[in-house]
Amino acid sequence: MATVAAASVSHFFGTRIENRIKLQGRVQARFGFGPFGPQKASPPPKKSTPKLQQVDRPVWFPGATPPEWLDGTMVGDRGFDPFGLGKPAEYLQFDLDSLDQNLAKNVAGEIIGVRAESTDLKPTPFQPYTEVFGLQRFRECELIHGRWAMLGVLGAIAVEAFTGVAWQDAGKVRTWSITYFHIRHHLYYI
Repeated sequence: MATVAAASVSHFFGTRIENRIKLQGRVQARFGFGPFGPQKASPPPKKSTPKLQQVDRPVWFPGATPPEWLDGTMVGDRGFDPFGLGKPAEYLQFDLDSLDQNLAKNVAGEIIGVRAESTDLKPTPFQPYTEVFGLQRFRECELIHGRWAMLGVLGAIAVEAFTGVAWQDAGKVRTWSITYFHIRHHLYYI
């Protein structure tokens, strides 16, 4: 009770505003928040129908609107890109810098233009993509890395199933008796 009374008269917490219409007994800060004096009747709120986004694909949060650059063509695309990392970037091309140590002043390269990304694939197997940081190359690399990760998990589970040693304890156990022949023998008789 004492703190309520102290808060109602303290200059730090605010002052009590005497308004017998609506705000009886409320404490308001002295920073200009809230209504002062008699209040006017506010107009009734407009009845607005909520805008429902008809998304024909699954999104990360129900009712979320995916960005325009995430169109659902990638595997596992749920429209979640809060930092805009998947947004198409525009790269500037610069001329070469004058990197001569004997000059008094090295001039930086001038902007030549904007680099256009091409999505054409070359038939050469060593470097099929024209853009190193292109989204098409990232899609392919993500598939490759995902397949390697699945193969690694399968290997860890298989070793744990055949030896009885968990993958995190594999370095603690000596497995001199377990050989390729031993594992093959178990697979043959399962």
